Amino acid sequence: MNQLNHRDGRREEILRALEMQQRVHVSRLAQRFGVSPVTIRGDLRVLEQAGLVQRQHGGATTTRGAPSGLPLDEKRSQYRERKHSIAARAMQLVRPGDKLILDAGSTTLQLAILLARTAALPDAPLPLSVFTNSLPIANELGSVQDIELLLSGGTLRKASQSLQGPQAEAGLEDYVFDKLFLGVDGCDPAFGLSTHDEAEARLNARMAAQARQVIVLADSSKFGRICLHRICDVNRVDIVVSDAALPSDMREALSQRGVEVLIAEATDNA
Repeated sequence: MNQLNHRDGRREEILRALEMQQRVHVSRLAQRFGVSPVTIRGDLRVLEQAGLVQRQHGGATTTRGAPSGLPLDEKRSQYRERKHSIAARAMQLVRPGDKLILDAGSTTLQLAILLARTAALPDAPLPLSVFTNSLPIANELGSVQDIELLLSGGTLRKASQSLQGPQAEAGLEDYVFDKLFLGVDGCDPAFGLSTHDEAEARLNARMAAQARQVIVLADSSKFGRICLHRICDVNRVDIVVSDAALPSDMREALSQRGVEVLIAEATDNA
């Protein structure tokens, strides 16, 4: 493991320790990781600057940061109705002939399911080209006749059933897409979009760079959260689609940064 990955992995372990015990001590962390107290203090300083911890004498405590990433099956079960409503609203943004990126995630998977279900309808927004790094999304769209499916290469991240890494990033280089539908673990107007995984953050940033329009699909629980790995600034986002529980001050903060906020109506279908 190179020095960069070792450092970031240590910081992620520090956050996990905080989730379990609410407070960590510099001396114990230094002993655990086999590094100096100065190194641990530097880690805690970086995490504090990201809004993830609050430093105290001899250690740190938790703050408003997001919990660590969950497996996809668990994510799908959380806020299921909200995610279905958000996906239904996002469907209204798809136009015939669009070239789309669907990032790996539970809400973007709901969008893929809706795309597959509506493919046979007379007013379906087809044909489409869809690039994804998600195996579940590829499974949903692989047999749809009028959807050209582009699947990234890369290394499989088992928790999210997604492909990532340098090969996945390189697979985007020769394309320009109309819209990126992006799921995130955290969205803070000041800090930007963020996620728990470093490789996922790099791939998401590359996706954003290759798309004319960036559309974030996130339920209201994701807003105000800051995760360890930053994807991009909020100013790079064109549209946010969320649910009615999104606080009005958050909507205003996003709007002030030029982001269009769309609120999904509740649906009876989960």
